[in-house]
Amino acid sequence: MNLCETLQKLRETMPPAFAGTSLDRLTGNGYKWRTLQNEKCRGETPPGMFLRHGNRKLLVDRDCFLNYWQSKLRVD
Repeated sequence: MNLCETLQKLRETMPPAFAGTSLDRLTGNGYKWRTLQNEKCRGETPPGMFLRHGNRKLLVDRDCFLNYWQSKLRVD
């Protein structure tokens, strides 16, 4: 299985937008919510990845996140 197939399976199973706190579970702990929050604070994440719901809850755009994650992955 190659990287594109793996990410396509995630694209098919993850909702289009999801609460950031569910990132660990949705990625099988492959990407931690805390790590993504740190990257956001450092300005490393692409614009449009996050949607705010209310005062505190951050939602993550699935496709933007998966494209970002793919740019950081490599196949060994």
